Amino acid sequence: MWTVGYLVRLPFISGPPELLFFLLVALLLIGGRFAASRHLDRIRAGIVCGVVVAILDLLVLGSVVVPEGDPMTTTTWLSLGLSFLSFIVICTGLSVLGAYSRAAASSNRQQGIELMARTAFTATLVLVGIGGLVTSEEAGMAVPDWPSSFGNNMFLLPLSRMTGAIYYEHAHRLYGALVGLVTVSLAIYLWRRGGSRLLTILGLVAVLQVIFQGILGGLRVTEVDSAKVVDGRVTEWGESSLSLILRVVHGIDGQFFLALLAVIVTLTAANWRNVPTGNGDRIDRWSSVVLALLLTIQLIMGALSRHISRDWVVPHILGAFLLLAVVVLIGVRGGLPMMSSTRSRIGLLLVISAILQIALGFATLAVSGAQVRIQSSGLAETLVATSHQTLGAVILSLTGALICWTFKPVR
Repeated sequence: MWTVGYLVRLPFISGPPELLFFLLVALLLIGGRFAASRHLDRIRAGIVCGVVVAILDLLVLGSVVVPEGDPMTTTTWLSLGLSFLSFIVICTGLSVLGAYSRAAASSNRQQGIELMARTAFTATLVLVGIGGLVTSEEAGMAVPDWPSSFGNNMFLLPLSRMTGAIYYEHAHRLYGALVGLVTVSLAIYLWRRGGSRLLTILGLVAVLQVIFQGILGGLRVTEVDSAKVVDGRVTEWGESSLSLILRVVHGIDGQFFLALLAVIVTLTAANWRNVPTGNGDRIDRWSSVVLALLLTIQLIMGALSRHISRDWVVPHILGAFLLLAVVVLIGVRGGLPMMSSTRSRIGLLLVISAILQIALGFATLAVSGAQVRIQSSGLAETLVATSHQTLGAVILSLTGALICWTFKPVR
């Protein structure tokens, strides 16, 4: 629901409110139906689904209910409480209605863990794309304070203020909060039902990582030298050296967080459990590690060329072709007869992604020019640059999965 809401309200889409309303209602019905397909008590599943969805959506409902400029009086709080209660009842009712349309079924503990891990990964992948849009639109300083937003509680910033660059930056913050909640939920689920010390530890590391990532993003805002606000909008700001460094580190760390979740998805997947033994040899292990190191260097050089200086572009391009050679080797070895089907698919996806990434890289250079940008240059550049950055995160995630498979113990 959050992803659909974000896409429909993007400044260059600006879908009508009626469209968003019907899409969200449809998603509630589908969600209740899906919950019923996973639980023997379909009505209880629908109720829980509706309540959880309502509570998460309350994080942004305040921006709609609270009028701009109104003080939080007793009457306002009462109106807010009644609105929230009504919203919970509506969400629960729609979810239960969807549950009625599906026969009760059940899923086991491992399937639940796998679904939780995939949910966290998917939400984080969307967040990486949203962060890429913030960078491409040069909207990182559209909201000049943190953790508040223009002095408001982050979740109560009026919806009327979320336009243009403010929309990109503030929606990024809100979606980051959602990813934080999903990550904590995943960690608790792994601790209670994972049945593996490694998964419990990885869940804890993911929570620490998402907290660290949020703090990095906040400090990037608070450590600027100055920010001038005119009529509720930031018109200019002075970037400090520390803020610029935090900006680079924040972007890179987000992609490593996605790769960590990809590892958790791999270790909780059914095909990981169904393949009892590893089949990678020394060449596979070394090539996967080398690929991870090359990708790390590429991410750093890409961030430096995007934020600091175009002097990093040439070594970044050379590194891309070296990386492609390693990926082709991995793809070829993935086609060997003794390799598992999952390992082969990872190799093929890496080859396709690497070729597409190089093409997107040259397209990004073509539309962005030879200078580091200080403002957005249009929709085409925004979409191309964001796609290039997001695909880089996907390649790193595939590499994390590859390392798991090449180092899977032989029993």
